[in-house]
Amino acid sequence: RTARASARAGFTLLETVIALTVILAAVVGPVSLITRGLFSFSFSKNKVIAANLAQEGLEIIRLIRENNIACDSLNGPAVWEWNRDPDGVPIHRLRVGVDMQSRTAISCGNATIATPRLSISCSSPLLFEADPFLPNTGTYGYASGQATIFSRCVEMTSPPDRPDPDIPAADQMDVASTVTWDDHGNSRSMKLQ
Repeated sequence: RTARASARAGFTLLETVIALTVILAAVVGPVSLITRGLFSFSFSKNKVIAANLAQEGLEIIRLIRENNIACDSLNGPAVWEWNRDPDGVPIHRLRVGVDMQSRTAISCGNATIATPRLSISCSSPLLFEADPFLPNTGTYGYASGQATIFSRCVEMTSPPDRPDPDIPAADQMDVASTVTWDDHGNSRSMKLQ
């Protein structure tokens, strides 16, 4: 009896393998789910940042246009065209990187307006400069900061290739802001127009 009782008290090799398989299946599923969730979170976070950077690119071009219009009204009899870069050259086809940190001044009669520059290469990565007073905040630009995975390129065409027939072509401009980034070895992009 004692030999039989002790043989039944232990596990057989088959029971041990089945128990390990069940435990392993119970652990691998949640770990896989957590890994996939972290990857999705990282992709979603980068996509939101890229969308905001692309929107900012469009807003910078809008600011340059508004500054040009303000300069035209301040310039008196001289004409300052709305569709010129801050250096005074009319925009026909231009592909540049833009940021709010790089500025220049345009002379408008008796006034001077600070406006963003359009002279940055599209291939340069954006830099992130953390705000020392507000944790987890900061600005993206090209002047200073830590290199990021993002780069931004804004393409402007004036007059556009396919103008709206209801508006004179000389009064139109196509603007497309594209942000590209590397997502775990995959090249991603976000384009707003």
